[in-house]
Amino acid sequence: MPLNPVETALREADRHAAAGELQQAREALRRARMFCHQQERNEEEAAILVRLGELELTSGNRQAARHALDEALTGLPPNGSSTPRAMALHLLGTLEDLEGATQARDTCWQASAALFGANGLGDEEARVLHAQARAERTAGRIERALEIYGRVLRHYTSVGRTFHRAEVLREIAQIQGGCGRADLAHEAFDQAADLFHMNGDILDEASTRCELGRLLASLGDREGARLALGQASRLFSTAGHLGGEAEVLLDLARLDAGATPRTALRLVRQAADLAARAGLTELHATAQAAAGALEA
Repeated sequence: MPLNPVETALREADRHAAAGELQQAREALRRARMFCHQQERNEEEAAILVRLGELELTSGNRQAARHALDEALTGLPPNGSSTPRAMALHLLGTLEDLEGATQARDTCWQASAALFGANGLGDEEARVLHAQARAERTAGRIERALEIYGRVLRHYTSVGRTFHRAEVLREIAQIQGGCGRADLAHEAFDQAADLFHMNGDILDEASTRCELGRLLASLGDREGARLALGQASRLFSTAGHLGGEAEVLLDLARLDAGATPRTALRLVRQAADLAARAGLTELHATAQAAAGALEA
């Protein structure tokens, strides 16, 4: 069955957007919007305006994004589907966040999450709540952030979204560690690393085990820190991430500097070599300085 003009234009928009051809994608969306407007398909027209607003927002065109999203919200019929409204409010909240309008942001995100939840769209609701949790964390409202993170985590656990669970757990661990709640941070880092491993995400597992190692080192658990950092080093090496491996080797060297300075010197020299190969001049200088201190 042949596609109608709206479907054809939307497919063109998707293809151009995927190829990074944003102007062509923008023009295709405008054509689709025009066809809907001519046929008085108001709800479809508003949904296309939401997509156009998202495109403009990701392109950094905030004024154009606001215009498209405001127009979409105005054009959505009150008795139609609330999902496009929820999407528009989510995007508008993101725009308000970029512009520092925190009260307007919170109003948009709360309304968006409520609409997604009322429509049984738990993943979309969780995505909005995750953004809210991060905003609360940035604002220093830690307990409020943890409360929202908990809601997000419960959803992703209930539907088996293991990668998203890992992301949330790592952020919770970072917060708990910053609050001095080492046991809770340790547990969350462990769970996050295991979930990243389950998903085959080597780099995220490596960075999470690195964070865990640094936490344990700060607590004086040298053996636990050495184990976690050693795992992180091997994972970064497997992934070919020279900078990550070099940084972890420096962490391991700091653990060994007092008791086994020769081992520490070997590690910092290895880190310096990796940093040089990666073209990381600042990290290379740090490793060279560490080597000099150990040789003195």
